[in-house]
Amino acid sequence: MQATEGRQMMRFSRLLAGLATAWLLPQPAVADGYSDFNQCKFIGEASHADQNIAACDRVLADPRVTGPDRAAAFSNRCGWWWAGKDLDRALPDCNAAIQLDRFQAAAYVNRGNIYLNKGDVDRAFGDFNEAIRVDPGSAWAYSARGELYQSKGDAEHALADFSLSIRLDPNYALAYFYRSQSYKGQGDFERALVDLDRSIRLDPNDARAYFARGGIFYIMGNQAGALTDFTKSIKLAPDNAAAYFNRGVSYFVVGGRIADAQADFRRTTELNPGDAYAALWLDLAQRQNGVPSQLSEAVKRLDMNAWPAAIIRRFLGQLSAAQAIAAARDPDPATRLGESCEANFYSGEFALQTGNKTEAQRLLRQAASDCPRNFIESTAAIAELIAQR
Repeated sequence: MQATEGRQMMRFSRLLAGLATAWLLPQPAVADGYSDFNQCKFIGEASHADQNIAACDRVLADPRVTGPDRAAAFSNRCGWWWAGKDLDRALPDCNAAIQLDRFQAAAYVNRGNIYLNKGDVDRAFGDFNEAIRVDPGSAWAYSARGELYQSKGDAEHALADFSLSIRLDPNYALAYFYRSQSYKGQGDFERALVDLDRSIRLDPNDARAYFARGGIFYIMGNQAGALTDFTKSIKLAPDNAAAYFNRGVSYFVVGGRIADAQADFRRTTELNPGDAYAALWLDLAQRQNGVPSQLSEAVKRLDMNAWPAAIIRRFLGQLSAAQAIAAARDPDPATRLGESCEANFYSGEFALQTGNKTEAQRLLRQAASDCPRNFIESTAAIAELIAQR
């Protein structure tokens, strides 16, 4: 299972650093000391989206707001609707902004993000390109297009766009964050760390950056750093199940922190009851801590028709290690490699905890050899082998 990626990664968590929109008209003050114009500006943080949408409503209701200012208000409200995941309300506002002002770069970026979330990659790409055409100095537009390239597996163009975004705005924290993920995908963990350090210095309250850096630390064997960063991420985003899960794995790997690992895996299952990997790791921690297995009860909440169901059945005694490993037969070679890695690792852990040390070491050595570096099982297998010496 890929560390801090895949099923454990939040899929709709992009918080864009908003494009500062110039307002041309006088800004009448509101009761709280801020103008509706300022509050309407889209800065990407969705926590106060409702209040900011209301401010945009007031701006758009003002008959003095015309031309580019009105287009900017529609664009900003579109962004807030998008941040709040209301795509059907967001799209008409972006369309209105572009109809009023074809040079409203922010509206193209916002609309591109909407299309991307709707699965319309071609339209998203077109809008990001148009945003760059009308505003070649938009760091935001390059970063958005870079993320699209990244999602398509085009690392070369993604890195180029993120790097250009950073050159245009060296203080754009999220451009560093996104570029770090490109470096990580290429296995360049050192460069990924450098970019995450920069991202965190620029925005010390971004939970995702700490989460991502914790994942890099984990892969590189720096469990103290991983634990510190996962804990910071949890403080900033206390309902992120993935952060608890990854911290639990780090606790498990360092040794002597099994009770802490068990608590984190239990919290993960509370936040995400259908997470099969959390159920597996909770069972591992409970067995090692002398707690009777509760996996048979957890199975009721899991999809036993999908991977890693075969591994769970191994833990329940329904399959042998060989049968669990043989079940890793996804037609995609990369997916099949990941499944084989996991089958070897978890079967090795099961053998270790049931007293079959020779079999455990054989399977863990296989996992350490074959697992992709960015899979949590790779680091865990190496750590277990070292601990058994």
